[in-house]
Amino acid sequence: MIRSQGADPQERDAQDSDSTGLEGGSPPLSEELRLAALRRFGILDTPPEPQFDRLVELAARVFEMPMAQVSFVDQDRQWFKANHGHPMSEAPRSESFCSVAIAQEGVMVIQDATLHEQLSSYPNVLGDPHIRSYAGAPLMTSDGHKLGTFCVVGTEPREFSEREQELLASFAEMAMTELKLRQALEDLSQMAMTDTLTGLPNRVQFRRQLVEGCRRADVNGEKVAVGLLDLDRFKLINDTFGHAEGDRLLRAVAQRLKEATSTSDVVARMSGDEFVLLLTDVRSADDIRRVTRRLEDRFAAPFMIGGQEVFIHWSLGLSVYPDDAQEPDALLGHADAAMYRVKQAGGGHTSFQQQEDGRASLQVERLTALHRAIERDELRLYFQPVVLAETRAVVAHEALLRWVRPSGIVNPLDFIPLAETSGLIVPIGRWVLREAVGALKAGKLQRVSVNVSALEIRQPDFVQHLRWVLQESGVEPRRVLLELTESSMLEPRFSAVLKEINAMGVRTALDDFGNGYSSLTALTNLPVQVVKIDRSFTAPISETTPDGMKALKVVRGIVTIATALGLLAVAEGIETPEQADLLLKVGCVYFQGYLFGRPEPLT
Repeated sequence: MIRSQGADPQERDAQDSDSTGLEGGSPPLSEELRLAALRRFGILDTPPEPQFDRLVELAARVFEMPMAQVSFVDQDRQWFKANHGHPMSEAPRSESFCSVAIAQEGVMVIQDATLHEQLSSYPNVLGDPHIRSYAGAPLMTSDGHKLGTFCVVGTEPREFSEREQELLASFAEMAMTELKLRQALEDLSQMAMTDTLTGLPNRVQFRRQLVEGCRRADVNGEKVAVGLLDLDRFKLINDTFGHAEGDRLLRAVAQRLKEATSTSDVVARMSGDEFVLLLTDVRSADDIRRVTRRLEDRFAAPFMIGGQEVFIHWSLGLSVYPDDAQEPDALLGHADAAMYRVKQAGGGHTSFQQQEDGRASLQVERLTALHRAIERDELRLYFQPVVLAETRAVVAHEALLRWVRPSGIVNPLDFIPLAETSGLIVPIGRWVLREAVGALKAGKLQRVSVNVSALEIRQPDFVQHLRWVLQESGVEPRRVLLELTESSMLEPRFSAVLKEINAMGVRTALDDFGNGYSSLTALTNLPVQVVKIDRSFTAPISETTPDGMKALKVVRGIVTIATALGLLAVAEGIETPEQADLLLKVGCVYFQGYLFGRPEPLT
């Protein structure tokens, strides 16, 4: 196992030259392949990550060594992903112990570097940090490429037993496991960023670009418009011509949408036949009207479907930042509500920026009524069951808010964004929390999950109020789950708040997972215990289409990674037995959806 001081210097130098190509000229093929493997992991020059830092800190304690490192050997440098005891980001490869180590077999042990013919002249031996002892285990890919080492370094001579060398090799394997998990997260994130059918950004990537667009608008003083566009009677196309022709139509629609918008705008596919537009650099209503006119012009020509000419109509709802809302979810909610009204009216387009007098009056009237909704006892909680996937037994319920007015139930898409933009979501959210915990206290539920908005979390007394509600009710904190969207979790100041929530025993969940800002990569950093997989992934998995197969792969990847991170996965939006069977096979532990129960008030 050991190839160190006892090796013949000439043989060792020949190995180094042959493996690393340090003698000049082009590197040999084996080194090119090794470097290519290193590049594929995309690890070089990335910020520190806690999973690697924890490993080197633990190794330093276990081996009682002052320094421990996760080191990658690049073409002409040694780069440290984690470096305990001697903080530095990189060093020349020509001065690297690890470069020598990867040219040998097994764990390389140097008992005393000052006695080593090649290494004794290295600057880090002669000078700071005055290395004397070293042990490095290769970070090796499954196909045998050595990317670098997991090493421990000392300033005193030291021997390493065979057992210690085996233990160091285990640390290297753990580091490679973390590296592979990191790559899997990145690969799945990338796969989850693009719509495979149209090549457009999907809802995940769109939300990121929406946030960035709003930030730019804040700087330049301009506006951003969000448009949700839905094809009218698309189901008839699928039923008449088949899904293959329907898919071809969606690709053609995507192309026309891109042609109708400028290069600085974004066109994305949300799901099915629903697309979303992000119009940037909006200075006035005329800028939006120009885009809608171009859309009308592009769709004036027929599409060829199954050898026939077919005219496609669409419904478009628009919202404007910051006029209509300042939160991404609220902007999308406004646009969705606008599109729904347009669809009911027969198609076309509308905008919250240019409301008709009647619509404006309706908004004012509804906001006034919402202020008095609690005192008038118009708010209701409906509860949807969450079931154990294996047995379908109910284990919890999600509390969902409904507004029941004398004139009828108000669509949540109409009043939730209004509550958020007006700030009423704070008192309403506190009412929801008290009512949900009250249902637990009354013994009507086993566990309950409550949706919490970013505005509620921003309140300085949020944790204090949560603690008071639990203490006053006597309900065990572990029976309460707070569901938050990723947009509310990514603000740095919220991290401490979420940790306080967890410390009191209340669990937190990442809601609508898959349509957030950083998506899969966020799982390793967010203080959550539950992941709720968004219905946009679960809905198509039973379809024998490219989208369906992709969605199933993504869900399988999400569940695998969630399990590896010790998180519970809840699949939302399950409506058919076929969906449930597939989700059970990929490892989902909990289900939620109409198949197991619609939201209903407690009796």
